[in-house]
Amino acid sequence: MVQKLDETHKKSVKADVIILGCSLPGIVAAHKLKRRFGDSMDIVVLDLAGQTQSYSKYNVVFEDVEKDSQDIITEPDFQGTAKQMIENVARFYLAKYAKEFHVPLPDVIIAPERVRTRLTKLFQHQNGNTVECTNDFHEFDYLSVMERFEINQYQNMLDQSMKDLFQRHKVDLQAERNRLRYYDQTCMESHIRGALLFPTSKEIMRSTVKLVCGAPANSVSVLFYLHQCYRTGSTKNHLDGNNTKFREKTLGHCRKRLQKKLQQSIADITLSAKSIKEIRTYSDEQVILETIKGETDYVCNLLAMALKPDQLDSIRVEDELLAVNLANKIRAMIPGRARRFVIQYEDNFWTKLGYSGDILSIRGPIIWAMEKPEMSTTGSLEKYPSLIGYLMVRDESDGDSKEAVIEQLIKLFGNNASSPVNYKETNIADLFIPRCGDYVALKELTGEGSPKHLEWGTLDIFADGDVAAALEAGHTAYLNLLTSLRPQAQTYEDRSTADWPRFLEDSPVQRWYSHVNFANGIHLLVYSAAAYYGLRVVRSYFRK
Repeated sequence: MVQKLDETHKKSVKADVIILGCSLPGIVAAHKLKRRFGDSMDIVVLDLAGQTQSYSKYNVVFEDVEKDSQDIITEPDFQGTAKQMIENVARFYLAKYAKEFHVPLPDVIIAPERVRTRLTKLFQHQNGNTVECTNDFHEFDYLSVMERFEINQYQNMLDQSMKDLFQRHKVDLQAERNRLRYYDQTCMESHIRGALLFPTSKEIMRSTVKLVCGAPANSVSVLFYLHQCYRTGSTKNHLDGNNTKFREKTLGHCRKRLQKKLQQSIADITLSAKSIKEIRTYSDEQVILETIKGETDYVCNLLAMALKPDQLDSIRVEDELLAVNLANKIRAMIPGRARRFVIQYEDNFWTKLGYSGDILSIRGPIIWAMEKPEMSTTGSLEKYPSLIGYLMVRDESDGDSKEAVIEQLIKLFGNNASSPVNYKETNIADLFIPRCGDYVALKELTGEGSPKHLEWGTLDIFADGDVAAALEAGHTAYLNLLTSLRPQAQTYEDRSTADWPRFLEDSPVQRWYSHVNFANGIHLLVYSAAAYYGLRVVRSYFRK
């Protein structure tokens, strides 16, 4: 057990590793280091004053943590190999840490395919018309044949682009770097407009981007969006299906439990600290953190930055530790926003009407909803059935959307929806979004491109938007710290967990067909017509 350092009567606190901040990636890295080295390494986690770690506020009911530990954990069946389900990185990391801390994982999050219902789902068009559908939303059976073909082809193209960009075996050629730069500098709004023709298809994709990233399509680069899709293995399973990441963000089941367990694990190496004003090097061997009042300095060989991007505004970081251009890119990241609602009724009348409670709307204010499932392995603790989901983000000065939500539900389900027992809206802090063109540099910085003495892999760019990505980032940062401190201490399990196999290759015909769509067809038709008439003009000219 690492001995807790005594703050009193100390002008300087020294450690081998300091984790600055109590974000989820930071405490994962601290937990892994502490478990590996124990008392043989001095590890300190600095909990900055005035920046208390808040749990997810959008969870309605939680069981007692000790009671949870007695429940049976529902884990995915990996069938003889931990990488059998490589199509879902998020599911793997949730299962890995849930198993370690005995946190129960309900099927509705870890294996949604096991809790599918045959009840009808509802899709609402912009004009308010409602279409019933019995299949998953991402199969688009509620659209016309032309719209369905278009949006399916667009998602096939995104899937193919994702495979091309994130293949591990790709050779680092100039053409590949140019492609990466193109996707990084192109926003999703431009990409959607260039590939889709029908308004409904465009609105569905815009809504999907908002739900996945917590930001409008004109703020999200194609590369950033594709990386979120890569984590769940496809661009097609966000609205329903095997969307583990999205369901966890909506329900908030795992974050509080895992965060509490991790904080308990590192409680004896956590110190409360005054706000940091400057981070600098000393003799090119150590890093010094100076507090605002100068009462205590913190000195270490390696520093892991486990802060949110906006927390760096008040900290001066030496240029040798963080170049000015990279610092500007970090500070320019915008926090994503999502608005969650929960509405309770005396009974689940939608089930009696033959509906599952699943809603997808491009009209609003509700853009996605489902019936709130039982999150306890011993039975639901809630008295009333509920609908839970996302609203279109509005300015907080506009008040809540209760009346508009009830009006929309009346249009969908009838007058039974007019008298809710309770209604609540909550803001969710979603992913931090980099500016278009910045993602590659930031990914290199938080991956393996951290400068000497500093580890940026623990940077908390996930907030409440992606708990599995935060766990993965903490694990990767732990490996980077381990490589710098004691590379011989790495185990095969440590390395193999972070080394994901590549996707299977598609045939050349599949690759070509994925780029076939109406927009490309029209472009080809226009170019062909222009070439044809140009050829006729030239031939006519020579005849004369």
